[in-house]
Amino acid sequence: VVSTSVPEVSTTASTTAEPTSTAVEAFTTTAATTQATLTTTRLDVVSTSVPKASTTTMPVTSPSDLEACLRQAIETVVVQGESSYDEARRCRNTRVDIVPTPLAVARVRSEEEVQAAVRCAAAQGVQACARAGAHGFENAAGCSGGVAIDLQDLQNLTVESASKVAHFGAGHTLGQLYYKLQTKYDLVVPGGAESGVGASGLFLGCGRGMLTQLHGLACDTIRGVRYVDARGELQDANADTNPDMFWMAKGGGGEFPGIVTEFTVQAFTAPHSLYARDCTFPPEKAKALIKTWVSHLPEMSDPVHQMFTHITMWNSMYVNFPSLCFDCSPEQIEWFEAKVNEIADAVGGGTCHSFGHGWFDQLLFEAGRDRGVIENKAEA
Repeated sequence: VVSTSVPEVSTTASTTAEPTSTAVEAFTTTAATTQATLTTTRLDVVSTSVPKASTTTMPVTSPSDLEACLRQAIETVVVQGESSYDEARRCRNTRVDIVPTPLAVARVRSEEEVQAAVRCAAAQGVQACARAGAHGFENAAGCSGGVAIDLQDLQNLTVESASKVAHFGAGHTLGQLYYKLQTKYDLVVPGGAESGVGASGLFLGCGRGMLTQLHGLACDTIRGVRYVDARGELQDANADTNPDMFWMAKGGGGEFPGIVTEFTVQAFTAPHSLYARDCTFPPEKAKALIKTWVSHLPEMSDPVHQMFTHITMWNSMYVNFPSLCFDCSPEQIEWFEAKVNEIADAVGGGTCHSFGHGWFDQLLFEAGRDRGVIENKAEA
């Protein structure tokens, strides 16, 4: 989030360990220098921290000045009082206690428009908050009193075929990214199964999913990010350039001090056939199942077995123990079934069944296709 204060960060560079200290100097418009505190407004993709020279936010000089500044450089801007404001400010989380009231919503279509939005917010002393999937679970996710920068139109995607390194715009949802990567390049990245979640928030926050046991967390695949800093300048962060910012991008989530516009990540060959074995138990078996399952996790988590396993107990009268084997050979499937059966037999009282299907079919199931949450098509 951006104010008229400008942070200058000096840290000990490290891509594998947390920096030991960070000196942040905030230079205010009165030329006074003071120690600043980094705070943040969290969103689905949140990428901007707030350097503050005091505990209070600098008041807006004029809402009309802010609007004029934004409209001068950005095509689509919605402000309070306009008929489209309610739709523009709405988060996907429709809890009644989450009522965002940003001063303006800027729907950007380029990195230059992101830069302009940050600079306009800074000039008026208000927050600049990034939004991609709009799945924030806190009231601050709505950027009340600030400028919400809607990134959903940043949809660029390119892939380096030899290395399988993908560059994608921060506006992608997971569903959009999965669909484009598989249909155009036969590739995939590790992440969650909810198609409407913003990919940016998941990657910055180290999200996990069905491919985590094979390829790691989403943030493990990040090779670099491009971002707009508190001055409105476009920057790169990777192992060689701004390495501390690169470190923060790999798990910093809402604390990352910049608005990410593009990710560079390592992609992998997409799975084609999935072999599943699902087991269901009555709720009184939950404790025994968890203890038995955990005792076998080190072995099941070995990537050589190409499997995913988890237990779900939420919103159901049963305890479910579903497991998947990705593109497994007959020998791997034999080991997979034997291991799942070993756990189920040790717990007792459960029923299991096996079936095969495809990657997109599994994603649609996980995202709620069978409950009518999502359409039954890969594009969803």
